[in-house]
Amino acid sequence: MIRIRTAALAVLLSCFAACATPPETPPAIAPPAPAAEAEPAPPRDLLVELGDAEAAGDTARQVELAHALMADPASDEALKLNLADLLAILGDPDTALATYQAAYDAEAALPSPDFTRLIDLEARMGEIAIDAGRKDAATFHTGRAVALVNDHLGADHPRMAPLLAFAKANDLDLGQIARAGGLYTAEEADSVLRDSVDRARSDEEFAAAAAPGEPMVRELGEEADFDLVRVFYGTDRAPAPVKQIDISGRPVIDPRTYYSATRGPLETGSVMVSVPRNRNIGEVPKPSVLRFEFRPDPARHVILGDMKVFPGMDTFVNEVKLELAKSKRREIFVFIHGYNTKFSDGIERTAQLSTDLEIDGAAVFYSWPSAGSLFSYRADRSQINDEAAADLENFLLVLSEKTHAKRISVVAHSMGNEFLVKALEKLAERQPQEKLFNEIVFASPDVDAQIFSDMVKNFGPLADDLTLYASSKDLALQASRRFNGKGRRAGDSTDPVLLPDLNTIDTSAVSDGGLGHSDIFGGAFPDFQAILWLSLEPDQRCLLGRKEEGNAVAWVLGSPRTEFCDPKAFSTAVTTMRRVGVEESASVLSAEAARAESDGDAQQASLWESALKIVEWLGIAGRVVPATPPS
Repeated sequence: MIRIRTAALAVLLSCFAACATPPETPPAIAPPAPAAEAEPAPPRDLLVELGDAEAAGDTARQVELAHALMADPASDEALKLNLADLLAILGDPDTALATYQAAYDAEAALPSPDFTRLIDLEARMGEIAIDAGRKDAATFHTGRAVALVNDHLGADHPRMAPLLAFAKANDLDLGQIARAGGLYTAEEADSVLRDSVDRARSDEEFAAAAAPGEPMVRELGEEADFDLVRVFYGTDRAPAPVKQIDISGRPVIDPRTYYSATRGPLETGSVMVSVPRNRNIGEVPKPSVLRFEFRPDPARHVILGDMKVFPGMDTFVNEVKLELAKSKRREIFVFIHGYNTKFSDGIERTAQLSTDLEIDGAAVFYSWPSAGSLFSYRADRSQINDEAAADLENFLLVLSEKTHAKRISVVAHSMGNEFLVKALEKLAERQPQEKLFNEIVFASPDVDAQIFSDMVKNFGPLADDLTLYASSKDLALQASRRFNGKGRRAGDSTDPVLLPDLNTIDTSAVSDGGLGHSDIFGGAFPDFQAILWLSLEPDQRCLLGRKEEGNAVAWVLGSPRTEFCDPKAFSTAVTTMRRVGVEESASVLSAEAARAESDGDAQQASLWESALKIVEWLGIAGRVVPATPPS
């Protein structure tokens, strides 16, 4: 546009000059000004268009764009399932069911299918069918889900109760479901439901499952291949209008459907979750195509069971105190989810983190009213207001002041950080110069960087340490600009947020593909462990390199400061210190190295020796390594 105006002005000035002073000789004809090149139109972004249509309530446009994305070869299965959920709400159950069935068939055709995922796919098809008024289809899919639970988890597994409760609440043919699921009769299915609910409600069962090192044993004497975790929660989501049934005078609540995406009064409760043992610590599935934030598929890792809604905050506090009384460390781990997260997804993620971090105390989840939809970024962001911040502020204050925990760590992910910083700002005003928490971790915060900086400056007295995990490879935060249209994000380390009381960790080097939006659950997990377990400062974590940025320091993960400090050795060192204590860790590592060497396992001996060097490098072990390692 500037070139056009400049050329036009030049031609106009030439004309004026020619009129004022006629030339003695005919002037040469000036060549025409070059036409400005038209800037190419930006490519269409169907996801953003769909988000705009949803925000505007344009149903017809949403359906049109959803079908266009369904037909796009670049759309992967996870995106298509998101679209299927949207189409089911918009009145197209046929496409929704066909999409879920295709995902089921693809999973079932694998050499080793994930049966927990098959269960949830079948259950979801049952829900879509019943919402469309198709009882026969709902009965069929629920029966297949019951069969999968019975065959692979056992009739006594807590996943059975919500399926059978769904069938009874919606007047499905329980006899047909029982026969399909291998339970033979409707009466037997009803008995299994009651037994499952009663078992899941047993506090003794929680205690047995939570005992470290003690395998959970099923009724038939077979050791279970999962651990049970009790996740406490607080939420200002309003309950959804779903049908429920009563068993033994109390409703059976399905955590996958109980809460909605609209705001309501602050409620508390707990959910029992089973976490498989045959998985890698810190394992997080990665998406295959770029989306703003991947839709979690925690069904590959954890399965939801019984849920309790507490009558008031006093009950919540008493239940958390009881859980802490069963522990040695009396610690509380709080997780606040990000955008595109349903209540159930966040519960499952909290259970997984609690297990991987070996939390010895209470795992607590805080859930704000995310729509749980890939296309609801603007709807999710609209939930961030003073009322929401006040709810989280009060919840955190209750945990800090009334549970008598010895240690409290608070972790927020993605958009959840915006709720957290607003709540912490209020706490800093209400409780000036008072320490309420041990560790506060801001993971990949989807918060405007300047706003984040201005607020965090006041948080220093609230906690022992404030840690920010950021990455220049966080594609989700880069994509958030498609929705926000402006502002760098605090979780982007390209121009890092550096403050005196904030430890900024750049995880770009350990982002292992995908979106780079969940590094603390993947490549940065060993460093994350060291913070939550031992409160090690950045200069005590040899995985981190030091990077000067003006008068401030950024710590770079993936640039270890010693030749013996790799992620596996570091994780071994901090895990040993966590499990046997800092005082005994050097002796234990020395003994393990000697034992591995005597067994001829050079690789394992090298690992133990590297871990020992890390402990010695730290200089925090209370005992000198003995000259002769104990046998």
